[in-house]
Amino acid sequence: MDWTRRTFLRSTGIAGAGAAVGALPLMIDGCAIAQNYDVIIRGGRVIDGTGAPPVDADIAIAEDRIVQIGPVSGTGAKTIDASGKIVCPGFIDIHSHTDLSLLVDPKAESKIRQGVTTEVAGQDGSSLAPLTEDRQRSLRDGYGRRYGVDIGWTDFTGLFNTLEQQGIGVNFISLAGQGTIRGHVVGYENIPASARQIDTMKALVDQAMSEGAWGLSSGLEYTPGSFADEDEIAELGRVAAGYSGFYATHMRNEDDYLIEAVSEAISTARKAEIALQIAHFKASGRRNREKVSVAFEMIEQAVGEGMDITLDRYPYIAYATTLQNLFPTRFRAGGAEAFLSRLQTPETLSLMKQAAIEKVDMLGDWSAVMITSVGRAENQDYVGRRVSEIVARSGQDPFDFVRELLIAENGSVGMVGFGMSEEEIRSVLTHPLVMVASDGGAAADYGPLSETRPHPRYYGTFPRVLGKYCREDRLFDLPTAVHKMTGMPARRLGLSGRGTIDVGQVADLVVFDPDSVIDRADFMNPHQYARGIDSVLVNGTVVIETGEHTGALTGRVLRKQAGGD
Repeated sequence: MDWTRRTFLRSTGIAGAGAAVGALPLMIDGCAIAQNYDVIIRGGRVIDGTGAPPVDADIAIAEDRIVQIGPVSGTGAKTIDASGKIVCPGFIDIHSHTDLSLLVDPKAESKIRQGVTTEVAGQDGSSLAPLTEDRQRSLRDGYGRRYGVDIGWTDFTGLFNTLEQQGIGVNFISLAGQGTIRGHVVGYENIPASARQIDTMKALVDQAMSEGAWGLSSGLEYTPGSFADEDEIAELGRVAAGYSGFYATHMRNEDDYLIEAVSEAISTARKAEIALQIAHFKASGRRNREKVSVAFEMIEQAVGEGMDITLDRYPYIAYATTLQNLFPTRFRAGGAEAFLSRLQTPETLSLMKQAAIEKVDMLGDWSAVMITSVGRAENQDYVGRRVSEIVARSGQDPFDFVRELLIAENGSVGMVGFGMSEEEIRSVLTHPLVMVASDGGAAADYGPLSETRPHPRYYGTFPRVLGKYCREDRLFDLPTAVHKMTGMPARRLGLSGRGTIDVGQVADLVVFDPDSVIDRADFMNPHQYARGIDSVLVNGTVVIETGEHTGALTGRVLRKQAGGD
């Protein structure tokens, strides 16, 4: 029977308690008619993403949609045996940095192989649009030249069209970066925006939202976004709110001034009348761990007063950033050239050294700082090593090493900071307002994306939650874990048709083994794919089959003004 003539027939009462919706077979003259489907997933335990208990059911898929849940009597062009496995919605990475890497390797290997089917990028105040001519040229000269990527767009329409024309292996969503927009209009100096400049920035947010962005992001520990005050950001947030967008913030501080940063985030969202997503929520540094409960009390009070606030977190004790982030933003004003000049000026150098050492003391010591990426061949030996280890051989002062490395690399050095604890992770992940996110991009164990040493969250975030924190540590049950990765981020986005399993939903699905699923990547050897993710479907097409990539690039750019799909 032609797909356009099929009717979704809905019924409750399929196998098992807790099942929300099923579908009856197509009936003609009272007789069930066996149907042919594109894919049938048979014999799995279905966790639907709502938090409901699992049920035993088959799932039938035609084109890109789920058309039947329950006993399926028809045949499928492809059949997946899910016996003993869990079938759940594809994971939605609510805080991702898979932007440019999709243009280098559209398969998004490290993400799709851990079950991620939708990436939410444009985070931390930095998005790939809008681009000034200077910013476009800088990306071409740097990323474009290194990876052979053509940076040919200036707005979100151009970016989205580029990704669609190339083909991508996961669905892609982007926020508009407040820092990118401020750099576009105000520049990189620590100065207040004029009324005219704020109006120009609001117009750029309006354009971004009309082109399909899903909200506004800020990275208030990074320049130039950090130079905006609360009122300026709220002005931009009101524009995004007009499109039912949300505000995702990397707060101004995540350690000694965490409470003040949470207060600012809540106040900004309240002024803008916009939903708030607090990104990679953490309390870095031993002396700050008790602040987690205080921050949650503030957030819960705001929610009780009617605000819409959720948070996300990755399941690791270390964060990833740039080595420049050891220094306060006042020293980074004006861009890399001005920062490096200050590092070589005696009047400012002593102040910079004092600030950097205070930051390291907050983390513990120089063993808490690991170098993760450099550009120059002669410095590659430092990658994957902690500063304390590097200087132990030479006897060099750790700060002097960091300073010299930054100068040699023109300010572009990646680092990982070991600032959190397992106890802190558990207290955050178990909170009902917190969902799971990687805060990482896509990588691969081959090609140009294998040449750096990324944070292991690029490869292991979601299987780590399922394996370590759910199965081994029993922080929560599987339906709760899956909900934090699927239905909950879908609700935050207002993403219709995805995030749950139901008749009529898009078939973004994961089949995994609950007894073996686990992350394998670590800080020394991050390029290791997770174990136990058997099959992944994106828009109804099998992309991961028996743990291997099929080569299918069936991801879509999801534009908000089109309802998300």
